[in-house]
Amino acid sequence: MTQKAGTEPILPESAADDAAGYKSFHAPRYAFVLGLLRELGAGRDSSILDIGPSHLTELLRNEIDARVDTLGFGEDSRGERGNHYAFNLNDAQHPIEWRANLPRYSFVIMAEVLEHLYVAPQLVLGFVKTLLTADGRLIVQTPNAASLTKRVKLLLGRNPYEMIRTDPMNPGHYREYTAAELHVIARELGFVVERCETGFYFDARHVHDSRGRLVRHSALGGLKNIVYRNLPAGLREGITMVLRAG
Repeated sequence: MTQKAGTEPILPESAADDAAGYKSFHAPRYAFVLGLLRELGAGRDSSILDIGPSHLTELLRNEIDARVDTLGFGEDSRGERGNHYAFNLNDAQHPIEWRANLPRYSFVIMAEVLEHLYVAPQLVLGFVKTLLTADGRLIVQTPNAASLTKRVKLLLGRNPYEMIRTDPMNPGHYREYTAAELHVIARELGFVVERCETGFYFDARHVHDSRGRLVRHSALGGLKNIVYRNLPAGLREGITMVLRAG
């Protein structure tokens, strides 16, 4: 994967190190999304929307070689490589607030977003469905609420889910979902589930402590990578679904 110079902000050394660690931890997931899009036929002429601008947005632009629009906080803006549209997905709880003046896309990526929202997923995904073309596809990635690590923590009497953070711009996870729950929601909204996969598409050699500081565990992390990636499907950390507009 390539990255054009000048696309990342200049950060203090510790913050830059943490940002690099985050990218390293998620690098296999980025590669997974890129490979999935290519498999689904995404290319230069595809209309693509990435919900929640991130490092993945730039990778999509560079690797798929396409314009990629984004949706999230901020204000509307236009750019050579894609436009940004302002919408807080928590406002999807009020259908009257849904933006009706946005383009339609053949691919919408909603990666690691759903768990950060406090609104019913039926409302959020119902709004997102309005952004798809008639045969468009929505790619959803979200943590597996029933992964092995969470089950073990619960058995030990520990809450497997972090407290909601006080930072409203980065509140953490409000609610995580199982694959079965997502299947039910997709059917309720009239989506066709083309694919549902679970996997550990992260690199556990790059982790963060309870204060959010980067901690590297090369040996232990490498062992975790091997074990987690070979767990039974229902126990893996991540869920990826490909939903097609009905």
